[in-house]
Amino acid sequence: MSQLNNQPKLGSPIIPRNKADPTQSYRAVNRIYRDIEQRYYDIKVALKQLFDLRLVGRERASNSMCGYILARNGNQPDTLYQVNAGTYIYDMTAAQLADLLQVVQAILDNKLLEGRSQNLWAMDYVTAEFERGTLSGYTNLSVQAPVYASQTTLQQLLNSPGYLNQIAAARLTTFSDWKVISDTARGDLTNIITDAVARGVNPRETASVISKRLDVSMSKAKTIAQTEQVGALRQAQWNETDWAADRLGLNTGLLWLSALKLTTRWWHGDRHGKVFTTEEVRDFYAENGNRYNCYCSQIPTLLNDDGGMFNEGMADKLVKERKAWKPESA
Repeated sequence: MSQLNNQPKLGSPIIPRNKADPTQSYRAVNRIYRDIEQRYYDIKVALKQLFDLRLVGRERASNSMCGYILARNGNQPDTLYQVNAGTYIYDMTAAQLADLLQVVQAILDNKLLEGRSQNLWAMDYVTAEFERGTLSGYTNLSVQAPVYASQTTLQQLLNSPGYLNQIAAARLTTFSDWKVISDTARGDLTNIITDAVARGVNPRETASVISKRLDVSMSKAKTIAQTEQVGALRQAQWNETDWAADRLGLNTGLLWLSALKLTTRWWHGDRHGKVFTTEEVRDFYAENGNRYNCYCSQIPTLLNDDGGMFNEGMADKLVKERKAWKPESA
């Protein structure tokens, strides 16, 4: 009897206890972060071994003058790294340099594109979040609408054509994202290496610049990873919300929960406690880079005839939380 009493009231979505992590993704994202860090460490080790073997030559007369290596940052301003100018002569032909760059590309691809498009390493994390999002959506709608729980099971959802198609689509998108990361890193390192060889920057300083550039690449990779994982979780919840409306005729919406952190963008935090359609939420994440570095969650919610939540007390509490949050930029 006590277990039944502890269940949410009919019409009440399940609100995560951790207000700072409404998607409950901290552990999942942290796991892929550790994986990414290990992969970039392995890349640095492999490149050091490669450079020790192939980036060889001889010191020229000492030169106290400073030079610079230009590193590209995509759409962001380029970065200049200060180095010693013209102090080294590489014993390397154009063909040897080209071969070196091919090996650099292979090292990057072996770690960042492991498994390639059919079995990319990052898909294990994305698939897990799709499944968790489906479970969350199923659980939320089941406690709110008995008719939903009676019409399907979690196992049926995980084996449905719609779910499997979403996984297949995510596989293509995820591989494309990581292909961009690998290609961008390759282009960046290619520019640094060719510039260093042409201008006589010694291998030690060249390796230092490359290490810094790989740190930049790793930071971007983490942003993509977090976006993919949380995006998969959200997508699964949106799908269940649509399914309940389309197949069962339920009046459903998405209850927006923001982490309300100091770093939360005000136009994200301003949605906290409000209810949106899935189309409105999809449109929001499709523009202005809103999907990146976002920790907001959307909970499938059963709505009354007026389009509001059944539990008015919960709705009022969320409104108070939003009003209490006052970002400096708002």
